[in-house]
Amino acid sequence: MSGLYSQEHQIFRGSVRKFLEKEVLPNIDDWERDHDFPSEIFKKMGEQGFLGVLVDEEWGGVGGDYVLASAWCEEFARVPSVGFTTGVNMHSVVVTAALNRLGTTAAKEKWLERAVNGDAIGAYAFTEPGAGSDLASLRTRAVRDGDHFILNGSKTFITNGARADYVLMLTKTDPDAGFGGFTTFVVDCSDPGFKVARKLDKLGWHASDTAELVIEDVKVHESQRLGEIGKGWYYTMESLNWERMMLTLNSLGGAEACLEQTVQYVNEREVFGRTVGSFDNSRKLLASLWSRLRAGKAYCHEIIARINDGEPCVTETALVKQLVCELAIEIADRCLQLHGGYGYTTEFRPERWLRDLRLNTIGGGTSEVMAQVAAKQIGLY
Repeated sequence: MSGLYSQEHQIFRGSVRKFLEKEVLPNIDDWERDHDFPSEIFKKMGEQGFLGVLVDEEWGGVGGDYVLASAWCEEFARVPSVGFTTGVNMHSVVVTAALNRLGTTAAKEKWLERAVNGDAIGAYAFTEPGAGSDLASLRTRAVRDGDHFILNGSKTFITNGARADYVLMLTKTDPDAGFGGFTTFVVDCSDPGFKVARKLDKLGWHASDTAELVIEDVKVHESQRLGEIGKGWYYTMESLNWERMMLTLNSLGGAEACLEQTVQYVNEREVFGRTVGSFDNSRKLLASLWSRLRAGKAYCHEIIARINDGEPCVTETALVKQLVCELAIEIADRCLQLHGGYGYTTEFRPERWLRDLRLNTIGGGTSEVMAQVAAKQIGLY
């Protein structure tokens, strides 16, 4: 048992596992083939309280903390469809958490309880065609018009972008104010001027709807915002830091599941009259991968505990994201190799884990950006 998780957390993980075995795992291959999953699954998760882990009880949530959210993410990440798990997690532990923490009363009244119930799906729109990891270069503008703001711009690589009912959208409200000129608005996707330009075809994350959005003269009341006008950059960095941990946990749980499935395979698959797992090179490789993943897991859990205690962990989050997400890709690649030719087919899981886990070194900030964040924090120029 992990030192991070109490018996209550383990019981919670057990309930998540039972739900997944009944409602998700029997369908996941079909959803991957369809390049989509039914939005109704959000309602089923809402009925179980899974969408309000980081939402106050006042708004229908369970009032949990980051350790409980991490237990959810780690168990949920074992589902062999990172596009599906990330789509749910962006809504359940990133978007709703930000709205709960920073939303105005008006924004919460309009969206939060419905989001927790699974009746309204959320997305977070940072990235733009010309501003990926370099968020300071974004061009989406919000210009005041009385007690409203008029939004114009475009966003891309938006998870849940095509299915979302509302989007937390980072904009520039004062281009001359530097980092003090950003504001995040809660945009109703049914408002005139909001358009889904297209869904993106991807190497992996097939079940996820990843979209490009266009916003043309969308009118948003000033009450539909996160926090104060002009402080959106700082709120975004808070949410992004937790999103990076969520993606790290996705890689952690996925790599762990991939390793377990591979150990079972090499213990059953025979070549030259003996099992693949009985060869020294297989045993040394798998033991090394397990030990490194356990070390990454311990580091990850240490940071989660610190985040839960309110400590700033920007550098540590950047470092652990780079470490674990890159290790997960290596694990999936080595597991594919141990499957031989079968590993390159869709009949076995490693090829999907390799395609899906690959994106976690890009999303939420690339490994290269994570290195720059860490370098700056530790005093390198």
